[in-house]
Amino acid sequence: MKFRAFITLIGFIFAGSLYAQDQPAPVALPVPDIEVVNQNGRHVRFNSQVVEGRIAIVTGFFTNCSSMCPFTQEKLAQVAKLLGPRLGKDVVIISVSVDPENDTPARMKDWGEKFHIGPGWTLLSGNRTQVDTLLKSLGLFVELRQRHQSALMIGNAATGWVRISSWTPSEKLAKLAETMSSARPAANAGLHRQ
Repeated sequence: MKFRAFITLIGFIFAGSLYAQDQPAPVALPVPDIEVVNQNGRHVRFNSQVVEGRIAIVTGFFTNCSSMCPFTQEKLAQVAKLLGPRLGKDVVIISVSVDPENDTPARMKDWGEKFHIGPGWTLLSGNRTQVDTLLKSLGLFVELRQRHQSALMIGNAATGWVRISSWTPSEKLAKLAETMSSARPAANAGLHRQ
């Protein structure tokens, strides 16, 4: 009987550690306030004009992608629906092109219409050097666009950033963004510096 209780206790401890690993810890990242261009052709600054202190869900994409990008954008469209009126107010979705030479505002706008992108969701491109610097700062940079990551970064400068897979269920992504948004006043409390 004691052995069974011991095994049950070990099971609970193991399950608890798996749960804890499932709760990503935010890290501080020096994300610069770089100038980029959005799908409407407007030149904007990443932090001060796109993120604007809100929680950002950021991914890389390119408009000619036929593998991961459509899946990720569809997943983010589901997240946008789950966020409802919080999208654009407390949380923003940002897709940053890994192919800025080809992803013009017109191409991004067409791409966005395929996924019913609305207010609160911004597609960004721009000068290759600037965009690469932005992607590197977020840990989303790749040399070959076809090998771009299936990762999302969620957060902002005040809360820190969490890296999470785009395979994560939409409900969990929306919940993480909402939780981080609610935690904004306690900004740097649990932040790990890199």
